[in-house]
Amino acid sequence: MEDRIRLLGVAVDTASTKDAADASIRYIQEECSKVLYFVNSETLLLLQNDNEKEELLETCDMILPGTVSVSANVDAALGHKRDPFFLESYFDMVFDYVVENGCEVLVVADDESRFTSVQKNIHEKWPYLTLSGAFLTEKDYSNEHIVNEINSVAPELLILALDEKKQISLLKDFRSQMNADLMLFTGNILYNKAVQDAKVPDSIEKLRIQNLYKWFMKDKSGKSLFNNIKLKFRLKREKQD
Repeated sequence: MEDRIRLLGVAVDTASTKDAADASIRYIQEECSKVLYFVNSETLLLLQNDNEKEELLETCDMILPGTVSVSANVDAALGHKRDPFFLESYFDMVFDYVVENGCEVLVVADDESRFTSVQKNIHEKWPYLTLSGAFLTEKDYSNEHIVNEINSVAPELLILALDEKKQISLLKDFRSQMNADLMLFTGNILYNKAVQDAKVPDSIEKLRIQNLYKWFMKDKSGKSLFNNIKLKFRLKREKQD
């Protein structure tokens, strides 16, 4: 993609939902191993003032907002509202294509629980999507282990739903070794959506604390909220400077 705006030094594409989805589908069709990275506030804060990692991210074929907060900051940096980019609509378009064409999808998650949540959420809307998964454990985790799991499947669509630092490490050391037509580095996006859409336990519903429960499941430490606030202040300070 050609149109990018910088947030804390990190280039982010200003593509609309349709443009991003059309490009992603084209990448799958071309079978040429493309990379798309969804950035959130943690990504931007982690990479700030790290020129090597900023340059690494810019080798991705697309860098898109992974949260509403980042998307709003893209508009603020542009000084106007661009053609909107909606995450859910993007995945709708890509997954519809994947189902219609019988593409293989592999999800790599931090643990079995998170993979199961993502798998269930996807299959509720796309029951015929061919989805397999790999998840990490403290015992056998290594980047080599992940790459071997990926290459044993060689999917058309690879979704990496991992901790931010693990994703950056994989991108840095193993991008050329991972055998997939399109790689989506999504972080917690799909897991958080799965938590938001999931039915809460009856005991929680009776107490009427559904929103608190879902917030706790998505982000037990309040990390995302803190990072969003921190990002906002850093962008404001950068603009003033």
